[in-house]
Amino acid sequence: MQIPKNMEKKGEDKKQESLNVAYYPGCSLNSTAIDFNHSIKKLFRVLDIGLEEIEDWNCCGTTPAANVSHEIATALSARNLLLAKKMGFEEILSPCISCYCKLFKAADVLNEGDENKPAPLIKKRKEIFEILNTMGASPNQQLNFKIYSLVEMLLNNIDTVNKKYLENRDRIGELQRRILDNLDPVCYYGCVLLRTENVTRFDSMENPTSMEKILSAVDIKSRSFSFKTECCGAILSLTHKNIVLKLSKMILDAAIEAGANSIIVCCQLCQQNLDMRQSQINRHYRTNYRIPVYYISQILGMKMGISYRDLMIDKLFVRPETVRKPALR
Repeated sequence: MQIPKNMEKKGEDKKQESLNVAYYPGCSLNSTAIDFNHSIKKLFRVLDIGLEEIEDWNCCGTTPAANVSHEIATALSARNLLLAKKMGFEEILSPCISCYCKLFKAADVLNEGDENKPAPLIKKRKEIFEILNTMGASPNQQLNFKIYSLVEMLLNNIDTVNKKYLENRDRIGELQRRILDNLDPVCYYGCVLLRTENVTRFDSMENPTSMEKILSAVDIKSRSFSFKTECCGAILSLTHKNIVLKLSKMILDAAIEAGANSIIVCCQLCQQNLDMRQSQINRHYRTNYRIPVYYISQILGMKMGISYRDLMIDKLFVRPETVRKPALR
């Protein structure tokens, strides 16, 4: 990660004050998941990690573009990477899991020179640079993009997370303290973040522990959870809602069986399916779930003394201040 030049001091006072990375929010974090975006920015400000939003970024292409053309989908994400490069960054934080995967694939195509790639990837790299030739990019460039998910970025800076928690824990407000004192969570990663393990490399695909380690750094213990990488239904919420309700109900059931009263997530689509659709699940299955579903950035933010409203926790469908311990089924 880069240290901004204007933050370097000369002589004996020279020290590392801040880290900077390029930030790619993606479309959903500027619309349906604005609370995720907002809480990340608030948290990283406390962590002294600068987020430089990529100028003039575009949609990553997500699933629809790939269904039409893999080349166009890759080019859409590659354009974002080259824009970050123009800003002086090759390390990029992408909190949206779908965007993360698309940028990751584009980086695999763009990185390094042709001499290190198999023939099909060399051909694809050439095609992508031809599509993006108006940007002045050259296939002869030696590129080394590194794409981070939110979880990996926090894990890499876990010492800073712990340090800032210790510095700010006396600033935790009364409402946040009540929520945190009542917190008895499980960590839910979703089905996409760590697939495949030999590509993402920072955690186990079947039994990840990164979020648990990060939460432990701020004195939060989470319960063992067997459904931590099961699918919530993802984008089937648009076409097959009943499948989403069934899969999400299984995750809620497993959380209760684990003894938890809340779920901590790192994916906005998982958060929406488990939080927003709880009332639909209750109507469909005649259940009585009241399980708050937090972003990990919101929980860490509260532990850093950031206010309830600044983290947009008041936008949750299941409001944490109404939840008893343990959660109801």
